[in-house]
Amino acid sequence: MDAEERRPHQPNAQPFLRALGYSLRGVVYAFHAEKNLKRDVWLFTLLAAVEWCLRPSLAQTAITLFVSMCVFAAELFNTAVELAVDVASGWKDHPVAGMAKDVASGAVSFVAFGALAVAAWLLASNWPWHLWLFSRRNLDSVALVTLCVAAVWAVRLWPYRGVAEIKRPRKEGQS
Repeated sequence: MDAEERRPHQPNAQPFLRALGYSLRGVVYAFHAEKNLKRDVWLFTLLAAVEWCLRPSLAQTAITLFVSMCVFAAELFNTAVELAVDVASGWKDHPVAGMAKDVASGAVSFVAFGALAVAAWLLASNWPWHLWLFSRRNLDSVALVTLCVAAVWAVRLWPYRGVAEIKRPRKEGQS
């Protein structure tokens, strides 16, 4: 038996860094192409500013950051579904294709409403509000928020160099 036969067969095995590169390329594409993700980056930055001022506990910060990342993930899934449906339908309007896209968008709405509820909980649980912007209170929360905001903006501003540019056909009346 030679060495080739003794080695275990691993179909489609990819090194971790290559797979991570593909993931990053997809996220960077979505952050450049999708208006909703651009809006979500600004809303996330606003949340960070509120947390920098209010200085919630580390647990509250972790919860709000997790929910924020869930919103980003839902938008990414929605983008993937929309692209797949557009390609599968030949870029033509089809009632089932439209419904699939609407369902994916509805999932994002559910996550977004949950995020709003968490934001309301954050504000209510820190009432009465004190602005701790220049204090040493909860510096671990500040560091965590700052790290996450820096990471999100790094991805948002990372230049997109795709293999192929994806151009969706415009519908009549769109600019």
